[in-house]
Amino acid sequence: MTFSDKEFKLNVTIFVTSHLDFKKMKPTIADIKQISCENLHIAAMIESQLCTERDMYFPANYLVMVEQGVYTIETEDKIYVVNEGEFAFIRKYTQGKILKTHNEDQKSFKDIVFVLQDDFIKEIIRDFELPENILPCTEQIVKYKNNYILEGLKQSLSVYLSGIEQIDKTLISLKTKEALIGILKDNRNLIHIFNEFSEPQKADLFQFMEHNFMYNLPLETFAKNTGRSLSTFNRDFRDVFQLSPSKWLKKKRLDLAKQLMTIYDRKASDIYLEVGFEDLAHFSRSFKSQFGINPSEIASA
Repeated sequence: MTFSDKEFKLNVTIFVTSHLDFKKMKPTIADIKQISCENLHIAAMIESQLCTERDMYFPANYLVMVEQGVYTIETEDKIYVVNEGEFAFIRKYTQGKILKTHNEDQKSFKDIVFVLQDDFIKEIIRDFELPENILPCTEQIVKYKNNYILEGLKQSLSVYLSGIEQIDKTLISLKTKEALIGILKDNRNLIHIFNEFSEPQKADLFQFMEHNFMYNLPLETFAKNTGRSLSTFNRDFRDVFQLSPSKWLKKKRLDLAKQLMTIYDRKASDIYLEVGFEDLAHFSRSFKSQFGINPSEIASA
């Protein structure tokens, strides 16, 4: 199943690419505001002008709140269309494709994404009573509309995303509880999904790393986000990629950097942070070591 003109009769405006979209390194014009806490991505407000299709494999559970435009998700056997003002809960490790579109009379697509981290779910779900005679939910994606609890969550997140107020772990816990209450309000069967997170889950390592290699995180964080100890992560990584994590990450990041500079005429000073390097000088040395030329020579070619 693939996206086609039959599914989408929207008049969309296409723009020249310049920046990178949240959670996926594909060029797009996007204004992104993020909340992070202790190396965890908590939420993002995204305004995207370019309508592109991209792969999806999120390492955590996502609550997507569409403010403007249409957010379309294609999985192996189903297409979900999330319209303006609606919400979608996306289970972690769901594979598929995402298409963000907007009408030509709109300037951009806008959404807010809230990440439901496992640690907070496991802490909070203890306060929820598991009801009897509730069927397990097999849906990977659940849509909502007219949900006043989730609407309130969206409004409160906007305050933190604007930078007016700061967020800490206590507030994240409260916001996660609010999200769970809103999600379960319309579908009590989902409580089984959240209860599963008391048990460790392993991500598909290849899919996870291909979607997240550009983030400058410690290996311990990569390991935790894939549901592994550091030693198991290192062992599994070598089995999958035949390289150590550090060597593979450096190569992937530099390959992406070269692509951005060659195809999209980006400068090293603009992209070194986006591809996972902390320091421009280190990036330049690594680039020359891998490709035999300085980044400036690529930019001027």
